[in-house]
This record gives sequence, structure tokens and C-alpha cells, in this order.
Amino acid sequence: MNPRDIDLRLLYTLEAIHRSGSITGAAEELNLSQPAVSHSLRRLRSVFGDRLFIRTADGVTPTPLAEQLAASARRIQYTVRSELEASMHFDPAHLTRVIHLCMTDAGELVMLPRLLRRLHEEAPGVEVQTLTMPPKVMVEALDNGVADLAIGPFPELARTTLSRQRLYQRGFLCLVARDQRAVGRRGLTLETYLSEGHLVVQSPGRTEEVFERFLAENGLSRTVTLRVPHTLCVPAVVRETDLIATVPQSVGTFFSSYPGINVFPVPFAEPMAPPVTTVSQYWSSRFEMDRTNAWLRGVVADLFHEPADVPAGAPA
Repeated sequence: MNPRDIDLRLLYTLEAIHRSGSITGAAEELNLSQPAVSHSLRRLRSVFGDRLFIRTADGVTPTPLAEQLAASARRIQYTVRSELEASMHFDPAHLTRVIHLCMTDAGELVMLPRLLRRLHEEAPGVEVQTLTMPPKVMVEALDNGVADLAIGPFPELARTTLSRQRLYQRGFLCLVARDQRAVGRRGLTLETYLSEGHLVVQSPGRTEEVFERFLAENGLSRTVTLRVPHTLCVPAVVRETDLIATVPQSVGTFFSSYPGINVFPVPFAEPMAPPVTTVSQYWSSRFEMDRTNAWLRGVVADLFHEPADVPAGAPA
């Protein structure tokens, strides 16, 4: 037998014989029969070509090699026990790593502040980095461990092998300038909505545009005057133009106090009720049992998960 192929249980038996000073004592400690311990000792002697223990009137005396092996066995036991205990008693307070989250810029705006506050309370040693990427790349990043979670309205991810937890649903709101002439005279009617110019947020990091699909399915069209990849510029542009911006409800609520901005419900009603978006968190099944990933998912769920019967129009 090659020493590299030795069963660690044999070394643990050697260590027990060394510590107890007898075959019988080791058998009792290990809850084994005396013949089983003697058989393990014979295998060890064959592997190392050494008697290891010499019988005396008081039990057994270790040879110099047995002394070395017993010390090695104790170090191995300590290392295994320490690492197992560390993995079984996960403590986020001791984490020192970068957490990578795939999010939209709207998610960063609305969700990230609360999430960061909680993460830094529980795990002050972590650093957070957000990522923006197309859905296919996002799946690969989660499977490869490049990203830990994807959090947002990513309907295309729901059709992949990723694990998913629904967090909440929200509708849409419209942002217009307070001095927008058409809206000021008539309010935001469906006619006004379809006749005025629009600002649309569109970027490669987004999946299917839920609102665009809703309009197409209902045979409606609007005039898009400006397309931008980021949400942050929306209120500043809207305030200085006559453009209408249709944004997720949580974003509209966030910008509702922005100077010079009015917020309106989207002007659609039954049987043409406006759509809602579902915000979920996604992760790879490879990391289902990973303690850091499970803790992170728990934090996100604790902050943002709502029962399915909560209305989509609930506050963000």
C-alpha cells in the first residue's frame, strides 16, 4: 500500500493507541472491538514497515516513527475539525469578500440602499459590486460564480435552469413636467398619452420590455422621441421637455418629489389593464447549499419579499 493512499481512519486509530497506551483502551475510545483495532495496527505496520508499538507489561510503547505519526494524526484531526466547524457555524460577520449582484439601474436606485445598509450591519467586511449584462451572459455568470445573485424584473431568466424566488410585483407610473401643455389642459388621458412624445429607458442589460410588449399586444403605438440607457437622467429630461416617461412604479415613486415633476397613473383601464412587472432573485443551483449564497438570499428575501396576494400597486 502506498502511504498516500492510506485511510485516515487508520491514523486516527494509531493516535488513539498512542494516547491511551493500549490496544484495549483505544478500542473502547473508538467504540470498536479489540480485534478490529489490532487489524488496523497490522495494516499500519505493513504500510510503514515499522512495528510502531512494542508490547510491555503496562500496555504498549510507541516507536519513534509512531510518535511522529501520532503527532501528524493530531494535526490532521485538528485541521479537519476546525474547517468542518467553520463551515457548519457560518457567521457573516467574519466574511471578507466581494459580493457581485446583477441589477438594473432602476434596481440600484430603489433596492440597493436598503440592501447595502443591511449587508453592512450583518457583514461589515463585505464589498458589493453591481453588474449589468445581457440575460445569456447573466446565466453564465451565475453558474460560474462570477455573480452571486441577479435581482430584478428579468422574465427571460425565468425560462432558464436558474433557481428563482419571486419577491414582489409592481405596475407603472408616468412622469411628466408640471408645465407640460397637453397634460396640463386635459390631464393624462389615453389620447394624450398616445399623441405626445415619449422618453424610453432601454439598455442591453434589460430583458423583454414588458410595457412595449403590452402596447404591441393591444395594437397601440406611441412616438418615442428619446431612448436612453439609464434611469437617472429621466426626471431632469422630462422636466425640461414635453416628453412622457413610463417607468416602474417604484422608480416613479422615488422621483415623485423631484422639482417640476408630476406623476400620473398609466391611462389604461379594463379590459386593457396595464401590465405589472415581477421582481425576483435568481441564483445557480450549483450554489443552492452554499452558506454565503443562502445567507445573501435570506437577506434579500427578508427585505423585499411580499406575499403573492399583496396588490401590485402597493408602495415600493
